[in-house]
Formats: sequence, C-alpha cells, structure tokens
Amino acid sequence: MFRPILIIILCCCGSVVLAEEVNGLYESTVAIADQSEKSKRNGIIVALSNVLVKLTGNSLVVTSSEVNPLLQNAEVYVDALSFQDLSRDSLLLSDPDPDPYAEIGLNVNFSKIAVDQLVRQMQLPVLPSNRPKFLFWIVKDDSALGREFLGEEALTSEIRSSDDREVVQNIDAVMTNRGIPYILPTYDLQDQLALTIDEAWSLDAELIDLASQRYITDGWIALRFYRASSGDIRGAWLYQAAGSRQSGDFAVQKGSLWIESQMDDLLNGLTSSFSYLPRINSNALLLKVNGIDSYEDYRRVFGQLEKLDLVKSAELFSVQGSQIMVSVAAEGGAELLHQALQRSDDFHSTTGEWRTDSQYLIFDWLVK
Repeated sequence: MFRPILIIILCCCGSVVLAEEVNGLYESTVAIADQSEKSKRNGIIVALSNVLVKLTGNSLVVTSSEVNPLLQNAEVYVDALSFQDLSRDSLLLSDPDPDPYAEIGLNVNFSKIAVDQLVRQMQLPVLPSNRPKFLFWIVKDDSALGREFLGEEALTSEIRSSDDREVVQNIDAVMTNRGIPYILPTYDLQDQLALTIDEAWSLDAELIDLASQRYITDGWIALRFYRASSGDIRGAWLYQAAGSRQSGDFAVQKGSLWIESQMDDLLNGLTSSFSYLPRINSNALLLKVNGIDSYEDYRRVFGQLEKLDLVKSAELFSVQGSQIMVSVAAEGGAELLHQALQRSDDFHSTTGEWRTDSQYLIFDWLVK
C-alpha cells in the first residue's frame, strides 16, 4: 500500500517557546505509617499511580478498570526503593488522602523500560518529558481585604495569611507532582498596567492573553476563588494553550482539598493537547535539516532527536551539502513532532504553528 511521506524541512525562527526537560518522572515519594510489608506495598501502589499520572498527564488513567488490576502488582515495576524521614512541610501532596501521622517517606524508583512497556501495552496517553511551561495567574477575593493576586511573595511575606501561603504551596505541589513546569507573574507595574485585579477576576481571556505575552510560556492558567461565609470555597478557572481555551467553575465544601481536586480536572484537559497515544507501528517522517557543517553537528542532531520521547528511531536518509535528510519513526504524528522540535532551543522554525494542510515545515540547526 502506498503511504505518502511527509517531508519536514527544517529552518530558523525568531522567537520560540523553550520547553523544559522534566526529570524524576519515574520516581515518587509517598508518606507511609511504618516500615511494615503492608505499608510498603500500599506505598508502592500509590507511588506507581503517581508515576502513571505524571507520565500520561491525566489523573483518570489510574481509575481505569483495566489499569487498576495492574497497580495491585506494582512491586514488579520497582527498580529501587528507600526510606527517609518525612516532615509534613517537606512532603509533596502526592497522596490525595495521606496519613496525618505518617512521618516516614517511601521513595520508589520504577524501571523506565518496564513502565514504558506498561504504558504502551495499555495504550495510555504519553506526555513527553520535554514539556511545555505555563504561566499561572491566581486571584483571591477576601471579604475584608478585597481582591488581590497571589504570587511568590505569598510564601515569604509576613503580611500574607497562612491560607494564602497554603494555596500557593499546594498549587506548587500539584504542578511538581504532575511534572508540569510553570511560573507565576511578577505582577509589577507592567503587569498592573496590562491587567487590573478586576479584569483578572472577570477572567477576561483577551486581556489575560495580552498580559501573558511578556512571559515566554506555552500557555496560561487563570484561577479565581473566594471563601463563602459558610467556609466553602467557590471559584472558577480558565486556561489557554495549543490554540484553545477551556473554562470551569467549582464549589467545594469547607475543609476539603479543593486545590488538588480542581487542579486535577484542569490539568487533565490542559495536558491533552500536548500528549500522544503510543502506536506499535510508528509513522515514518522525513526531516530535512539545514546547517549541518560538521560531523559534530550531525552527531548532535541525532542526539537531540533521540532525547525526544515520541521519536522511536532516526536513520540517515540522504546528504546534500550542509543539508541532511533523516527518516524518523515518530509516535503522535507530524504535529506533535513539530511541537517538540519547536520547543527545543536547537531547532528553530519560521513556519509558526503547525497547519494540517502543510506539506512541509522549515527548521535550521542552530547549535554550533
């Protein structure tokens, strides 16, 4: 059967978003009550659940009726484990219902080969380790103080309440556990002129987008919330990434882990645009790379391609002057390969966003 071969021509672009390589995707530290076999086994199950959520970008995968039985045999995927003293402040919120008295941390490293095979076998989505970075706007409405932004200063400022610190810390913990890079706006004078508190509270997408453009990210998230007289938390969120916007609102009871529950829904949708489904038969793509002036350039091109999770193999197809053609077996298709290359600081594109009607893309190799 004839299969059309997509030729991706590589060239240079002005400004691109630099993705961030995330480490530690195959390990997790969880709180356990003691060092008994039962506690250790339960901790390994939770740790593998956390790893699968990090790898896939979707918290719902561990609730699947097909995946759940495999979690019960989580020990077969373990590469190494260790115990450590665990303070409540140092524990990331990796367990949605941690033992409040647990002071032992179980650090579990899983076999990359075994877990990758599990993901492929179950046909779970994959969020590559070369991940997009997001800007996070947080706005709180206080009955006494009015509306205000929460940023890094909420962690250190003496005038900030413990509730403010807890919100920022919990958001940081969730993003860290998901392995998703993010930054908070400085909300300096430039930010204040571009986006007022009331405009941010109204979740005005156009104004938030304009204010976000000074930061080099792949998208932004806006979260607003307030505490009702009953103690319940109510709010809404809006995000923009990969050319689409999504929104939602929420009302959660007093005392619940509202950040964790709401961030799960938000991040499940946000990461879906950047993930792919692994396929047994990968699509072969031809990549034309310009600017290859030495064997060292050639070696580095293949080294960078091999670092991309969605690239399963890369072979030299042809050479013409300073231009090489590479045959790449890539999961997820041309669009995700384009995104991965565009987020790299080694390949720059002048073609902008991927278009489905494009016959080729243009990149240049920039590392010298």
